[in-house]
Amino acid sequence: MRHFRFFPLILALSALATSCATFPSNKLTKLPAQPVQASKKVSLSYQMAGSTELLQGKPADMSAKQKGNAEMTFLSAAQNSGRFSSVSAVEKGDVKVNFHLLNHGNAALAMTSGFISGYTLMIVPGFGTDQYKLTASVRTSSGKSRNYELNDSATTVFWLPLIVVAPFKSPSTVIPKVHENMYRTLFSRMEADGLLPKSSN
Repeated sequence: MRHFRFFPLILALSALATSCATFPSNKLTKLPAQPVQASKKVSLSYQMAGSTELLQGKPADMSAKQKGNAEMTFLSAAQNSGRFSSVSAVEKGDVKVNFHLLNHGNAALAMTSGFISGYTLMIVPGFGTDQYKLTASVRTSSGKSRNYELNDSATTVFWLPLIVVAPFKSPSTVIPKVHENMYRTLFSRMEADGLLPKSSN
């Protein structure tokens, strides 16, 4: 029976690993994911940078994995938007977007809250909020240009009762959707400012 004495610990660790859920703040209007009917498709080229604010409050470059995930989300949003004939980080397009994605927030508060929640085996809820700021500089081949700033966030909550919703609200699922909506919003505002052809929806 000795090999069963660690069973409660295994259950507790499993609960800790699966009792967090992420919720979008929806600061930006949620735009539909289906492609628009653009009057004319244009080629898009882009350059991306990203950074994450550390505990000491100084931003550092995103890791290669973080940047890769954010870039894949941008590519998906652009390719599925129905607005572009091609999307490339190499070729020069009809529209060029240079953008930077910053993840900032109160990291010290999130760490303290997470420690207290973990120490109580998720009985006391803990939370951490990722604040995202997207800044973009857009220029068309005809010389039109515009700068944009979009802000949104997502909060991850650590709490034992969330074990029932955690599989549907994981950070790896919710956060890309927040980013994707930010990119869709950027494209919509570019259209409103005449940097992209008008769409019928």
